[in-house]
Amino acid sequence: MRVPLIYREAPRFGFDIGTHTIKVVQLRRSGNSTAVQGFGYAYFPREAIVEGIIAEPEQIAEVVRPMLRKLSYGKLTAKRVVTGLPTAKLFTRTLNLPAMSPAELDQAISYEIEQYVPVPLNDLYIDYEVIHPASGKDGQSQILTIAAPRAIVDSYIQLFDLLGLEIGALESGMTAVVRALLHSGDAGGSTLVMDIGSLETDLTIYEKYTPLTASIPVGGDSFTDTITSKLSLKRDQANEIKVKFGIGGSGLHDKILPAIEPNLQTIIKEVKRVIKYYEERGDGKQKVTSIAISGGSASMPGLGDYLQAKLGLPLRVSDPWRNINTKKAHLDTNHEAPLYTTAVGLALRGLL
Repeated sequence: MRVPLIYREAPRFGFDIGTHTIKVVQLRRSGNSTAVQGFGYAYFPREAIVEGIIAEPEQIAEVVRPMLRKLSYGKLTAKRVVTGLPTAKLFTRTLNLPAMSPAELDQAISYEIEQYVPVPLNDLYIDYEVIHPASGKDGQSQILTIAAPRAIVDSYIQLFDLLGLEIGALESGMTAVVRALLHSGDAGGSTLVMDIGSLETDLTIYEKYTPLTASIPVGGDSFTDTITSKLSLKRDQANEIKVKFGIGGSGLHDKILPAIEPNLQTIIKEVKRVIKYYEERGDGKQKVTSIAISGGSASMPGLGDYLQAKLGLPLRVSDPWRNINTKKAHLDTNHEAPLYTTAVGLALRGLL
């Protein structure tokens, strides 16, 4: 069975499921521009999601229902959603295959996925999109394939059934991030996108689609846990220090940076590996020209400057609300903006 892991329909609002937060955003057309219709967020127990699977959908539904009725701003006017699946749990690959009939293509893609995905086909939902059709007698089609574990997808379906919402489309969370950054002007051709979540940091290099992705098991929680341990603090104290001071210029800089630098070096090492792979494939002429960072820890003080210095490339911290009319919402650009990058990207998909 194929499910729409690659967008084909027109959902109305974005529903971003994180490791312990839900963020929703609905946008609308306003003349020649885009305006925010409504947005909100809710926290849920971390144990409600295990390895990407919503293990306790009712726990999440209990906190989401009142949030949907009373948003931080505005009101949702739709019942259809587009939601993002966790990038680290998906299997994405670009295949080059000769021209063939649809039935033959389905069979060929299933065979290829069976070779590289360490999960039985019966436990996966598979979708694909032909990026470049075959041309000429011996030409090959370039096909973007995505395989998602059934257990994850089915748990999302169960949650939305409980909420009385219809799933318009499922897609990779990183696809939504890239869409938001393109709309805000924070990304363009050959931009490496780094989405720093609570548990993982996802990477991709934007082309006209996102065929190259990588995930690192280091994120905002890693920074908090390390500060907690190294500075002998309570976890809530460590998180407050991370958010308020980070590795920026403060009296705590000389304690915090050495504490979390091993975590940062793990991310930097993987970024360099991804850039090297990208630049060396093909004719070798393609170069990564910039970096854009998003996610909950993207606005940690000093992080952008640190990564830019270590990687030697121009870097921007995402502001997904840029180029969206938020005046009535009184939503000024602030350190929380990167938190909404995925949700805004999902919402934008409903306008395209």
